[in-house]
Amino acid sequence: MTGRHTTSNAARRDRDPDRAAEPDPGRRGALRSVLRVVLWLAALAAVAFTVVVVYGFIKLDHDIDHPQDGFSGWQCASQSGTCDR
Repeated sequence: MTGRHTTSNAARRDRDPDRAAEPDPGRRGALRSVLRVVLWLAALAAVAFTVVVVYGFIKLDHDIDHPQDGFSGWQCASQSGTCDR
């Protein structure tokens, strides 16, 4: 039934986003994919940085708990004798 206020099938097909999409994603699609890759790389870099910082804190905690393994220069108090061997 095609009345005065209904659209024809051809007009519906033209407005359908799946059928009207370009076969080639074009510039906007390429920009979205590049942006997605950049965001994933930034997320992976943030995770790697977090792992390095946590590892550094764990290593520092171990060095403080076990001073016999040797302190670095910045961990030694100037007059304490903890680093004198």
